[in-house]
Amino acid sequence: MTTLQTHLATLRAKPEHIKRHIALWSSAGISLVIFLFWLGAMTGVTSQASSTVAQAVESTGSPASSLVASVGSFFGDIKDLLFTPKKVTYSTVEVRPGN
Repeated sequence: MTTLQTHLATLRAKPEHIKRHIALWSSAGISLVIFLFWLGAMTGVTSQASSTVAQAVESTGSPASSLVASVGSFFGDIKDLLFTPKKVTYSTVEVRPGN
């Protein structure tokens, strides 16, 4: 089993163009993982979007039209998330001792 220090020493010994290639693909992979987490967080916020997509899929007859409906709904949800301010409503809860 190699340790992190031996792995880094092996990478330092490689030619410059190989190090640049490894750095490019590593940063692309990390960026992809961050983007997927971000996308997952955005879909969790839009619970209403899933019902909209479900209604669109039920009302369509072919797979192509359901794909078009879901893509259109996705872009509409992204637009709403980015450009529509969210209204936050606070309510008060009163706690009284029981009998």
